[in-house]
Amino acid sequence: MQPRRVMRVLLVALVLILLVLLVGITAIPGLRWRGKIAFYKATGQISDIEWSDLSRMLRPGSDIYLEHLAETKNPYLSIESPRGSSRDIEAGKQLFAENCSPCHGDQGRGGPGGPNLYDRIYRQGHSDWALYRTITLGIPKTAMVGRQLPRDDVWRLVSFLQHATAETETAKTSANVVSMEPVGATELRGAENHPAEWLTYSGSYSSQRHSQLRQINRDNVSQLRVEWERQFSTAAERVETTPIVRGSIMFVTEPPNSVLALDAATGRVLWTYTRELPANLLLCCGQVNRGVAILGNRVFVGTLDAHLIALDASTGKAIWDVAVADSTKGYSITGAPLVVDDMILTGVGGGEYGIRGFLDAYDAATGKRRWRFETLPKPGEPGSETWGGNTLEKAGAPTWLTGSFDPDLRLIYWGIGNPSLNFDGETRKGDNLYSNSVVALDADTGKLRWYFQFTPHDLHDWDAVQIPVLVDADMGGSKRKLMAWANRNGFYYLLDRVTGKFLIGTPFAKQTWADGLDSNGRPLVRPESVPSLQGSLVYPSLNGATNWWSPTYDPDLELFYVPTIDRGGIFYIWPDRPPSEVGARLGGYDTKIPHEDITVAVKALEVRTGRPRWQYSRRYSSPERKAQSEMGGLVSTAGRLVFGGDGESFLAWDAETGAELYHFQTGGKIAAAPITYEQNGRQYIAISAGRSVVAFALPASRNSAAPKN
Repeated sequence: MQPRRVMRVLLVALVLILLVLLVGITAIPGLRWRGKIAFYKATGQISDIEWSDLSRMLRPGSDIYLEHLAETKNPYLSIESPRGSSRDIEAGKQLFAENCSPCHGDQGRGGPGGPNLYDRIYRQGHSDWALYRTITLGIPKTAMVGRQLPRDDVWRLVSFLQHATAETETAKTSANVVSMEPVGATELRGAENHPAEWLTYSGSYSSQRHSQLRQINRDNVSQLRVEWERQFSTAAERVETTPIVRGSIMFVTEPPNSVLALDAATGRVLWTYTRELPANLLLCCGQVNRGVAILGNRVFVGTLDAHLIALDASTGKAIWDVAVADSTKGYSITGAPLVVDDMILTGVGGGEYGIRGFLDAYDAATGKRRWRFETLPKPGEPGSETWGGNTLEKAGAPTWLTGSFDPDLRLIYWGIGNPSLNFDGETRKGDNLYSNSVVALDADTGKLRWYFQFTPHDLHDWDAVQIPVLVDADMGGSKRKLMAWANRNGFYYLLDRVTGKFLIGTPFAKQTWADGLDSNGRPLVRPESVPSLQGSLVYPSLNGATNWWSPTYDPDLELFYVPTIDRGGIFYIWPDRPPSEVGARLGGYDTKIPHEDITVAVKALEVRTGRPRWQYSRRYSSPERKAQSEMGGLVSTAGRLVFGGDGESFLAWDAETGAELYHFQTGGKIAAAPITYEQNGRQYIAISAGRSVVAFALPASRNSAAPKN
């Protein structure tokens, strides 16, 4: 037989075998999903479960049913204890007494060698499979060592622990049901008229972060003291939450996955909600969460695995939970949602991992998605021609911070992040819309009304995700609706927020990448600022002249206050290095300038011109400059004060002159912005610092001091 004929016969036989296998996999119940699980495990898509355990569970007749694992690829969401009867739970109680109580106490409430098991966030997770792995493998670098127990006994221990935890949570809930007056959409539209509360991430829809409270003022701010501090057990480096205050209740987030209700006057915990997270998440910048939103009697929060969750404000119990995007593809949510009417808006992070950015609106009652605005145009849509033929499937443009809203214009304003690859623009020649832009969207439909792009064809990772600050001021003899924006690229912009028309653009920090802006606000880019093989020195650095740190605006003084950093960077591209399919898609990298001093500042700009009125600054030299790569956000008050953070210091400045009036060393890094609110006739200032939220107030005897205006 000729070789070609032999090959043809073998090929036909192979095809027939594959067809038989395909028909068999489809016809035999359970074989198809078992095959998918085995394939996912073999290709590295399922982790944190060994082949020995998996093969035992996949056998026909196994007491653990794994079909759900074929869909989730997450054993923590799919594996449940097969030993959950009352008899098993009682046996688990006895096993706990024999094996665990010497460290954790007889009831698991804490002992000489181990913590309370029912009042903590488990480091390895709370699910059945997480507890199984913790018991059998232990926790490295702790006193918790793995237990060599029969498999069924481990599952009985798991069932006992889950049963005991559920009983504890039920007792907590019955004891900690809190009463909150429902928050209406009308209240949110006039949030600035409720200065005793802090109802949105930025204080109001205009995002001015200015309060009419004036009990704390220039004359008495030096007498501030710590009224209370709430420390968290998080392992995250710092807390970035901006609290929300409704009535006597404060809502905060604790990274990576918890929401807490606190007594706003004492910091006492009223309830805690904690969500299970997958073991491996693609996160560029740490396990952070910047806060919640409230509407009615519900609290809304986004999660690191890109879910949006509605909680009962009275108990912390989840009401609905929707998957906004697939976290295995790099999507996450780190910003606070924004409530608009009866909708909850959320953006997404993950630009470093080649996501496709969008902004979503969800029905507050049901969690059903109302609309989606995609930040990257589809082929043939306006803007698609600005990508030089790029497919736009992994082009970034995330929406990871919180936007603003004009109820009269029915326009939502949201900042858009950088394109991908971050530093190499060869595969995306053009302006790359709508990256590095602010977009104005119709609140009812999510349709684009207008956009303004701050940094076309960004090559330095200068996200335009700063907070849009909405201002009404006289321009040319008439009152105009304006938007003030200090951008990461080093320029301060003033736009007409009705049309998006560019009005003013001027540097507010050191910048060397552009020779200015043309009449339409387009930058005149210097060719030598483009990242190169040899490295290009550019101001500002990757961190930007400012970043996500909230500015504030005093409408009485017409001053716009912005935290800034004067620091340069050296930008490189990688030669002949294709983008990674898994992990960060950067196309290059940046380094700091060796031995460069850093100037950290708060600057007061005239809102209509961008001219500086005053500047508070500190200069940091090596090695302390390493820790001073950013500042905290700001809040201003009618007491003629501006509050904010610099490093670990909480500060207050005279809003008119910039004089430092108060300084407190918190002992923790400050990155988030402070808020102010009132409880029982006393004004408080609260800010996240390190792994805590700290609240300041005047001594009771000094609360009657009259302000000087």
